[in-house]
Amino acid sequence: MTGLVRQRAARTWVLVSIILLTFLFVPLPTLLMSSQQGEPVLLLPVLFDKSFTIEYIHSVNKTPVQEHFVLVPGNDLLLTSTTFKALGIGTPFLPEEGRLENHNGVYVLSGLDRRFKEINLAFTPLTGHALVYRGQRFDFKDYFPAGSLIRLQVKPCSLAEIIASNFRKEAKLDRS
Repeated sequence: MTGLVRQRAARTWVLVSIILLTFLFVPLPTLLMSSQQGEPVLLLPVLFDKSFTIEYIHSVNKTPVQEHFVLVPGNDLLLTSTTFKALGIGTPFLPEEGRLENHNGVYVLSGLDRRFKEINLAFTPLTGHALVYRGQRFDFKDYFPAGSLIRLQVKPCSLAEIIASNFRKEAKLDRS
């Protein structure tokens, strides 16, 4: 009887190992945040929730803006809506730019259908740029020096690649 129990335990262990290894090496859609010329500094698998928001302070109005994106087929990023608190220079106002509604002083521009292969941003701490994914805020200032050119894109990455990237970052920090 103990031989049968050992065989079942060994089969279970092999099956679990195969599942874990497969899960580690299967490519998942991953949001990469990197400098224009550098390796990614933030990798977020976007398997279960394919939406995220970029927040910043508008350069002219000095009010908060949220741009809402969703991952679509082809690893494109689709801008679906923008939320802001002041109208004026640099804010949308033409009918073809989407449907603009005022919700108690918060403007929501919806119905957008703007696709991007990547999003390129210039970062300055004054703008308070951040990426928000699943309720977690990733402030650009925690990842990049002022004046950085930042690229956001989606590429397939396995969990093993994400873990290795984190180890490389920690090793660089330890050497500093």
